[in-house]
Amino acid sequence: MKITLLLLLSSLWFLSATHAAPTPPPQPVAFRVGPFRFDRPDSWRWAPPSSTFRAAQLEKKSPRGNCLTLTFSRFPSGEGGSVQANLDRWAAQFTPPPTPQPEIKKGAAGTLTLVRLEGTLRGGTPGGPAKDLPQALLLGAILESEGELVVMKLAGPAQEVATAEKDFVQLAQSAVGLTPQPNASATDSRH
Repeated sequence: MKITLLLLLSSLWFLSATHAAPTPPPQPVAFRVGPFRFDRPDSWRWAPPSSTFRAAQLEKKSPRGNCLTLTFSRFPSGEGGSVQANLDRWAAQFTPPPTPQPEIKKGAAGTLTLVRLEGTLRGGTPGGPAKDLPQALLLGAILESEGELVVMKLAGPAQEVATAEKDFVQLAQSAVGLTPQPNASATDSRH
């Protein structure tokens, strides 16, 4: 009996050692959305887009343990509205709507429009929270090249989103061919 039990345990150990759980697929370091190349920051992980509207998605744990989701959407020429229409749509997701004050920069690979909106993010808006979220921050970037738009968006509790602002701005700047500034933020000039 002891020998049979010993053989059974040995067999189970051998099977578990040789049939380890499958390893997750490797995380892409660089990825493309339309004409733009993005280099994923080390602190972010690639995630499958959670809707067909999204071309790419990155996720990161905030210092408070919540998941921050950075989305990328692609709009071929003539689709997705103008830059101003997108800024207005984002502002309309807040109560009361703030006035967007975009920062526009031109790089070798395209034009970048950055915006930072704060306030109460209305619940029930597409891609937004289920219920009103006071003290929210939305970081938005619109990258343009040859009429095509790539839209980046990161929104959530202001204290948590602010911890990812540097990564967000640097990711957008490098995609359009600008050299990211070490202490870059979407609103450095307004602080």
